[in-house]
Amino acid sequence: MTNSVTLHTVDAEPRIHDLELARRLGYGRPAKIRDLIKSKADELARYGILSALEKAPEATGGRPTTEFFLNEGQAIRIATLADMVETPEVCEMVIKAYIEHRHSRIAAPAQTPDLATILSILQQVAETLALLTKHMAPR
Repeated sequence: MTNSVTLHTVDAEPRIHDLELARRLGYGRPAKIRDLIKSKADELARYGILSALEKAPEATGGRPTTEFFLNEGQAIRIATLADMVETPEVCEMVIKAYIEHRHSRIAAPAQTPDLATILSILQQVAETLALLTKHMAPR
């Protein structure tokens, strides 16, 4: 088992896809985790909005499905409710992924404005003002 989970950005928030969490927990049929998520939706809402994505059936057939993207609290809670052999390791992976995400956001340098664009705009404004004032009569 690899030591990292993949975080997806959903509504500007890092989240874990339900099927990845299920695979990490050792579900034989990963989609079964969705039954647990649906049955505990009210409880999971305590940790924030439960992000669900409705997927239409494939062109080859099948049924529509609902995918879930869980935030940190939701993912840890589902892992503990699933009570699988891998639960402690998966909870550790989730926590570490979120810590790493928070540290990377803090460590990222602040974005500097594009000074060339700003200077170009200011130059155009100055030229326009010069043309306008050139034809004005002094009072």
